[in-house]
Amino acid sequence: MLERAEKFVATLPQEQLALYFSGFFVLFAWSGIILVRPFLRFWFRRQPNTNELVSYASSGFSLFYGLLLGLLSVAAYQSTRDVNDYASREALAISTIYRSSEAYPEPMRSEVQFLLRDYTLYVINKDWPAHREGTIPMGGEHRLQVLRQKFLAFEPQNKTQDIFHNEVLRYFNVLTSYRQQRLSGVSTSIPGVLWYVVAIGAFFNILFLWMLDIRFMPLLLLSGIVSFFLGVMIFLIYSLDHPLQGAVNVSPDAYQAVYDLVMKWDETP
Repeated sequence: MLERAEKFVATLPQEQLALYFSGFFVLFAWSGIILVRPFLRFWFRRQPNTNELVSYASSGFSLFYGLLLGLLSVAAYQSTRDVNDYASREALAISTIYRSSEAYPEPMRSEVQFLLRDYTLYVINKDWPAHREGTIPMGGEHRLQVLRQKFLAFEPQNKTQDIFHNEVLRYFNVLTSYRQQRLSGVSTSIPGVLWYVVAIGAFFNILFLWMLDIRFMPLLLLSGIVSFFLGVMIFLIYSLDHPLQGAVNVSPDAYQAVYDLVMKWDETP
């Protein structure tokens, strides 16, 4: 059930998901004002200076909770940016090897270029949809194994070819390294225990609002503003949590650009 819910949430547009997050927290805060606040006021009815006590208790808590949300949002953004950088560098390595393969004699040149085109299209059409589902297909690795065997079987005929071939092998190793780092983004996420802390912290923030001794309508407005922004912050962290699956995710645009600008013209009609 939880996995189905996560897949459903991952398919929602960003604007709609942000609205759901914010609406949930606003609805929760307003529901508590109506259903829970009367009991809290009954417990605090003889306590003077209630608002000062609530403000004193919530000030330190809100400071640490805000710091937690800030750190989590920065960490999630950094993770997404890192995966995007890995994908861009992998695409750049593919482009470099493809252009450099022009120096190979036939049929080596055509075979290498065909394998690189096939790998690039596989990443775009197969890898990325699978990453959206949280899986890593093996087709890309198999294609790189064939390409690796092709490079290792090549025997340079002179010193120039030997130097050039070693450079191609170096870029191929760079490609595989960035591929592995990019694939790590499939399972990268904030630990579940931190999400429990975020949820508990959000509850206590709203609970402090329920304890305030002010009129009904101003409390509705105040709690609505605070809970709305709280929902936006948690939406931001959630959407950046899975770099390849979340609402804000890394796209295969870098690979598509390499294929369109470098490879597409060499396809056999």
